[in-house]
Amino acid sequence: MAVAQPEPTVPSIPLQVVPFSESAAEATRPILDWWAHHWMDASHPLARLQQAWLESMIEAVQVESEFLVAWAESSHKLATSLADPKVLHDPAALTGHYQQAARDIHQAHLTRIGRVAEMPRDFKERIWEEIC
Repeated sequence: MAVAQPEPTVPSIPLQVVPFSESAAEATRPILDWWAHHWMDASHPLARLQQAWLESMIEAVQVESEFLVAWAESSHKLATSLADPKVLHDPAALTGHYQQAARDIHQAHLTRIGRVAEMPRDFKERIWEEIC
């Protein structure tokens, strides 16, 4: 008994395909290169300005986090001293601990304000560096 050959469902592909002289991607490559170059020229300054802004924001977050660390350390020292019964019964020692905590926070705040006051100048310098 002979086995039946299945009929092809896809038309046969010719063995010889005539290639185009160049593909569409190769033909449009100079135009795409020209467009990409000018597009990057237009958007590159904006990316640099955004980078300068983000650097300033990171600096602001760093200043705030340093202040919060100083605040937490001062609060920890004060809480530790308040846990000592000897300090609680000695008004002079208690006053000294409160004053030291206030001095620490005050100094941290002055440092913070000084750095925050410099930020607009630093930001302006970053912007001018990117513009020029």
